[in-house]
Amino acid sequence: MLVIPPTIGVILILVGIVLFIADLHVISHGLLTVGGIVTLIAGGLVLFGAGVPYSGVLLGALVVVAMLMGGVLFGILGSLRSLRGSRVLTGKEGMLGEVGTVRSPVGVNSSGWVFVHGELWRAVLAFAPEENDPQDSEPMIGMGRKVRVVGFGEGEVVQVVSIELPGRGRHLEGPG
Repeated sequence: MLVIPPTIGVILILVGIVLFIADLHVISHGLLTVGGIVTLIAGGLVLFGAGVPYSGVLLGALVVVAMLMGGVLFGILGSLRSLRGSRVLTGKEGMLGEVGTVRSPVGVNSSGWVFVHGELWRAVLAFAPEENDPQDSEPMIGMGRKVRVVGFGEGEVVQVVSIELPGRGRHLEGPG
């Protein structure tokens, strides 16, 4: 019968702990934690088979620790997986698609102010509308109109488009 020295069991337990710690710093999608669980249990079994005093208690404690670490890891991975497809809610990316109200007229070349996401932002039209007459000067969106944020320009300037349909009351107007 093959007898494994107890030092191998201690080494396996230490390797398991190192794998748990490494998984906190490396993106391994839980593979290091699975390896840590396996090596912790294997180290406990080696100590149990080597006849180390109180090895049964040690094995039980290692199994409990391994199960708790695995449960925490897979709980965290499960919650992160559910967040994967969700929309960004903070920063500039969180403002894309938000609807705001024009506070001062906004044009393609002249910036105005819009109230979006609870704040006033300097804004410009993202593009000139197709129905704009080339003889007219710059198209503008008047005060009180609804706009949608579609991007960001130089500095802290948001790019907006009108979301109100032409011919239904409020729409893009030429100056004057």
